[in-house]
Amino acid sequence: MNKSLVFLTFILLISVSARAQELKLGFVDDRTILEKLPARAEVQKILDQETALWEQRFTDRRQLLRVCLDSVKALQTDLEKAREGQTRAAETETQSSSSASTANPSAQTDSSGSPAKADDSKTAADQAAEAPPDTLELLAKLDRLERKLENSKKEIVALYHRIYGKNGILNRRNAELSQSILEKISRSVSDVSQTAGVSFVFDSSVLLYIDQDYNYTEQVMEALNIEQPGTR
Repeated sequence: MNKSLVFLTFILLISVSARAQELKLGFVDDRTILEKLPARAEVQKILDQETALWEQRFTDRRQLLRVCLDSVKALQTDLEKAREGQTRAAETETQSSSSASTANPSAQTDSSGSPAKADDSKTAADQAAEAPPDTLELLAKLDRLERKLENSKKEIVALYHRIYGKNGILNRRNAELSQSILEKISRSVSDVSQTAGVSFVFDSSVLLYIDQDYNYTEQVMEALNIEQPGTR
């Protein structure tokens, strides 16, 4: 609920009830109490440790994503080179055939009129070395890697929301660990209010002007065994 609305609601209640009896009001500084409460430091230490573990897990997943992305880029480069090699090989073969036919039309047949045999001077290894990579195989590998990359992107986005989202692990853990502290503060505020005969206790953050005579922060801190300046 909006703090201003809460404040106005209490003021309305006070104005109605004040006719029947005199009310005693007070306020506390919740933020100061929470910051100085020893248990809060312990909770923060636990949260920092767990946050570091989740951050490392997220970093590891990002690294895997980066490796996958680099692999896709490298394969794309290989595929482009293979296609260029095929294009150059086809152009060279076409030019060679055209030049041979123009320079020596009879070279297409031997002395008996039979087709000329191919040059057998190159070994199979030489021919294999000159052959361009299989682009179909590269395309298949690229397709698998791109699908893996897309899945990895979805997984890391889901992991981010799972860890850091509004209802993520870290926020839920913070609420879980802080709950007992907030309940302890609330009980202390209630005990101090009853002892002092205070009818209403406000959080100082919702007040525009505060008369320190109505400040019960120190009493609540004393009830919580929080060491205060000037006390030992």
